[in-house]
Amino acid sequence: MSDRKVRGEWIIVWLIAGVCLLALGWYVGEIRTSLKFKKTLEEVSKQLTERLTLQFTGKQPEGKMPKVVVRPVAEEVVNPPRKFIGHVEAVDAVEVKARVAGYLTGVAFQEGDVVRAGDLLFSIDDEDYVARVAQCRAEIARAEAMQERAGNMLKRLEAADARSVSQLDVDNARADVSAAAAALQVAKALLLSAEIDLKHTKVHAPITGKIGRRMVSRGDYIVPAMGLVRVVQMDPVRVVFSVTDRDFVEFKTRAELRGDSEKIRARIVLPTGEEYAHPGTWDFYDNSVSERAASLTVWMMAPNPEGVLLPGTYVNVLVEGASLAAGPVVDVAAVTRSLLGAFVYKVNASNMVEMVRVRLGQATERVVAVEAGLSVGDRVIVEGIQNVRVGVEVQVLNEKPVAE
Repeated sequence: MSDRKVRGEWIIVWLIAGVCLLALGWYVGEIRTSLKFKKTLEEVSKQLTERLTLQFTGKQPEGKMPKVVVRPVAEEVVNPPRKFIGHVEAVDAVEVKARVAGYLTGVAFQEGDVVRAGDLLFSIDDEDYVARVAQCRAEIARAEAMQERAGNMLKRLEAADARSVSQLDVDNARADVSAAAAALQVAKALLLSAEIDLKHTKVHAPITGKIGRRMVSRGDYIVPAMGLVRVVQMDPVRVVFSVTDRDFVEFKTRAELRGDSEKIRARIVLPTGEEYAHPGTWDFYDNSVSERAASLTVWMMAPNPEGVLLPGTYVNVLVEGASLAAGPVVDVAAVTRSLLGAFVYKVNASNMVEMVRVRLGQATERVVAVEAGLSVGDRVIVEGIQNVRVGVEVQVLNEKPVAE
């Protein structure tokens, strides 16, 4: 057998084998496609059955119920504080000024000291004022002598025989007595003025407070009304802020219900974000509401023993709201908001989901008051909301207690 014939036979064998392999592959693919189609058909049929069951009975097939966590509606007072921007100011701030002229001879404090009312601050040269006091005292002595001489003259004239003394002399003597008395009063008044001026050569602190930078130095010539230094009271201080007319009425209502209408209390938040250790108490408020802003200016007194509140500082003021009555509250996480309003998903006694429209009130970081739509004890979904629909039965995994 020739080599050409042998190669031809092998080619035929390989062709037959290739066709057989192709046929086998096609058959296997058809079987796999058929199995996959059957499986897909079974899954579609199963899903359709589940949907029909849910549509007509409202029940999920076993093992398919959404799992949720619910929390019962509680009852408590929701009283979030109102926040206002306040400005710290001193109750008393005095610029100490000179009352007399003279050279400044002494400074009795260190800048930044806390001084007490009556403490010595400055000394002004008093030599001229001491001399003036001495001069006034001498004038008083002379006026007293003149008054005594005029009195004696009048007595002699009045005691003499009326035929030997003219009435004009008597009238002049009486006028001299009155003039001498008036001169004595003038001399005493001048002495009092001189003593006051002498006293004011010593400048004392008018109030207790923190003293600032002095405006004069030793050796300066001081004139009346010249500013010397500023003293600012640091404890207590006032915090000034404005409230709306509505807020003011609510705050007064709450204070009156508490039995203390004039002591509305507030908390202070420092610029650092920390709450100030000492709460403030309303001191007084303005006597009218601003027509332009419909706001009322309030002054609050706050203790400042550590000197943390510096006049001129801006702080936040937190005032408790007016609500005192307890009402239904729901967890913030349970509330869903839409263009049509707020609603929650409630789970009834049969563990079926219901959507309830609610009207909300005041809120805190954890709960929100419900003014309408829910009652105390209703179970609302707080976890798993994204997996539920209205009318679907759910599996309650855990009923959380009311948030504290």
